[in-house]
Amino acid sequence: MSYYTPEPVTPTPLSSGDRIKFSDDRRVFLVRAVSPNFAVCTRQADFRPRGHLAYTVVDWRNGVRGPVNVLGQGWDVTTDEQCEELCALLEAGRWQVSQRNWRRINLTEPVGAAVGA
Repeated sequence: MSYYTPEPVTPTPLSSGDRIKFSDDRRVFLVRAVSPNFAVCTRQADFRPRGHLAYTVVDWRNGVRGPVNVLGQGWDVTTDEQCEELCALLEAGRWQVSQRNWRRINLTEPVGAAVGA
């Protein structure tokens, strides 16, 4: 991973329930919460029991994705309400994507349709 200066990315229209894939990750993420500048996405955590989730936050303003900058980089994303709360805190500037572990946003095309659509 090389360090770089963040550059804004034009947001891809996303809705809760959409499935997205990043070119640098073989797994598909489920979009759980969306705001004008952020999207919180989850997937099954590798090598963990069923129901343990890994998450990534997409930050369109800086063109990066990754975990938030909290101690241990963990955030409980079990429910949609918790994901929406995280999105609101990011939008308010209380948290941000961790600069230590961020990656460029590199969605593969096309973005998947909403679940059940």
